Amino acid sequence: MSGASGRAVETWPRLPGLRHVVTIGNFDGIHRGHQHLLSRVTARAKELNVPSLVVTFEPHPATILRPEHAPPRIATPEEKFKRLHAAGIDEVVAIPFDRAFAALSPEEFLTLVADNVCPTDVYVGAGFRFGKMRAGDIGTIQQFGNQHGFDCHTVEPLSDEDGVISSSRLRASLLAGNVAAASKLLGRRYRLAGEVEHGMARGKDLGYPTANLNVPDGLCVPQDGIYAGYGRFDSQSNATHEALIYIGTSPTFGDRPRLVEVNILDFHGDLYGRGLEIEFVELIRGDQTFDTTEALITQMAQDETKARQVLSDTAPEPDLRGS
Repeated sequence: MSGASGRAVETWPRLPGLRHVVTIGNFDGIHRGHQHLLSRVTARAKELNVPSLVVTFEPHPATILRPEHAPPRIATPEEKFKRLHAAGIDEVVAIPFDRAFAALSPEEFLTLVADNVCPTDVYVGAGFRFGKMRAGDIGTIQQFGNQHGFDCHTVEPLSDEDGVISSSRLRASLLAGNVAAASKLLGRRYRLAGEVEHGMARGKDLGYPTANLNVPDGLCVPQDGIYAGYGRFDSQSNATHEALIYIGTSPTFGDRPRLVEVNILDFHGDLYGRGLEIEFVELIRGDQTFDTTEALITQMAQDETKARQVLSDTAPEPDLRGS
């Protein structure tokens, strides 16, 4: 089982007789709406003195069923599992999602749930659909639960002044570069993590050495631009540094692949091959094309000044990587 490690099992735990309070869903990003639902699950589990359990799916079902329309992920599976545990969930079952699994009828899927995790209660969000052709809904769960000894609860979505808090709304904020709005939806700042790889070293030539972050494929990368944020190395020290983050294609120097480059402020050292996590605080400006290298350097100095001003009023958030 997963316990406090932040890991998830990829098969049913098969614990006959041990009952759980269960919720089912993709939970990409673990935003405030997800947290609202999870709080109901953990409260009920505490009331009954049984473990709480999430059934989720990897990869995202859209990746298999509609790959051309699959949304970018807000979090890697590893981060999702860690954040589920940080929200108080005891166990996570990550079911490998493929076309064979997608072909299960709603009743077949619920039978797997009932036989393997013995729910006392199942909590799902309003509008939850599941099973072949999305034929199952909350009524299906309620009817099955009446026959198999568990209760079904619908949790209404959490809203703010701008509407329902959802993964799609969160992605839209990130893709527009509005990382401050994304932070409000998440209840924390957005992060990306990866390994530092070799680049063209142009930043060093300009006086702003950068670490090229190799972001895993499929993750939601914010709109091109310059951001104030923090960088955290993959090390035992857990040291966090102020950072200037660039996302874009460096149009001043011609066509280049889209990159995520990080200038760790006041840091001097070799980062190649190390893990680096970045935390987005605020968009400084959008990407631009400059007529001369000198004009770019002047603007970069202004960007650094602005970033330092922004970061002087903030602090980095806690690190979950070692939890």
